Amino acid sequence: MQGLLRLAVPGAAMFACAVASAAAPQAQQLAATPDVSRQLATYGEIAYRAYTDAHGAAVVLQKAVNDFVADPADDSDEQLAQVRQAWLDSRVSYGQTEAFRFYEGPIDFGKRPDGTQGLEGRINAWPLNEQSIAATIDDTSIPITRATLIERNARDDEADVTTGYHAIEYLLWGEDRNANGPGNRPAKDFVGAGLAERRRAYLQAVTDLLVDDLASVAAAWAPEQANYRMELARMDPKESVAKVLTGIATLSGFELGYERLATALDSGSQEDEQSCFSDSTITDVIENVTGVANVYFGRYGNYHGDGVDKLLQQVNPVLYQLLTDQIDRSLLLAQGLDRPFDQSLVSPPGSAQRAKLEALVTSLQTQTRLIKQAGVALGVQLVVAFERDE
Repeated sequence: MQGLLRLAVPGAAMFACAVASAAAPQAQQLAATPDVSRQLATYGEIAYRAYTDAHGAAVVLQKAVNDFVADPADDSDEQLAQVRQAWLDSRVSYGQTEAFRFYEGPIDFGKRPDGTQGLEGRINAWPLNEQSIAATIDDTSIPITRATLIERNARDDEADVTTGYHAIEYLLWGEDRNANGPGNRPAKDFVGAGLAERRRAYLQAVTDLLVDDLASVAAAWAPEQANYRMELARMDPKESVAKVLTGIATLSGFELGYERLATALDSGSQEDEQSCFSDSTITDVIENVTGVANVYFGRYGNYHGDGVDKLLQQVNPVLYQLLTDQIDRSLLLAQGLDRPFDQSLVSPPGSAQRAKLEALVTSLQTQTRLIKQAGVALGVQLVVAFERDE
């Protein structure tokens, strides 16, 4: 990974000077974090709207699945295509919610004494070993129930994913053996008794579970409730700001820049592509980058509030401008990526396709460093899994 994680940045020396200049006065800037109540109110509202939209899109997917499994036929490939489109549509809003991860929040808190833990591993776990799903369907001694799918999810290996978006994706598309497109499972795989009936039951059960899990996370961000949103607003301001920045820094640099992009580029393997069965990984990337921008600028769709950018502008205008420009750059780079992702993975070094992905990785790494500098400027400390080779 080290070659890719240390990609050359055009104008790197100039950038280093700019960051040093922005960081130099930070020790004298803040004795205490400024009033962040408006930022936290905006953050909570964006989280609620994003998760509510993700849940709503999953409900649309659920209806499409129910309609399809009620009466599939050998010639119902068009109806299966409609279900697939509903899945693709559902990924847009969910991708933006990932900016609210990575700090023990409602979706990814660790195991508690009562045995509960965050639902992210049930909702969006990957990479996925499709054989774990195929084996569950093929073994008729295993009941296809919600409880079974939950119990078997990542039971023996973290790649043995049996629930969530990517389990549904595999069921809808099948393995992607097409170098020029996604998987193409025929509708007849869902027709009749036996394994087809079990496949229908699996698709329905895993979709129902996704809908319920998303509803649970959305409820944690509902306004004026005794929930995580209220808890975050009442925390020590430095702790809450640290969580906000940790989420977007970790998504930018580690989860997206390293795990989802750099790792796949270095291996060149489709197995390291997030949404490999549907070839829709570029959508995941764009929405993740958009989610970071949403939090920073305090916006979501037609909603506009007070973002982290306004806090940073107050305490360090130079760093504010650097980070603002960098997030805008990452958005443009993500939106300019070539589809499908797997074609860029196998493109040769120096190719235009690969260069676009590498430029985005570099931009996300720079963005993360600037977010960490923003934490210093705001008097908070971030713990970000990133820059392993430094």
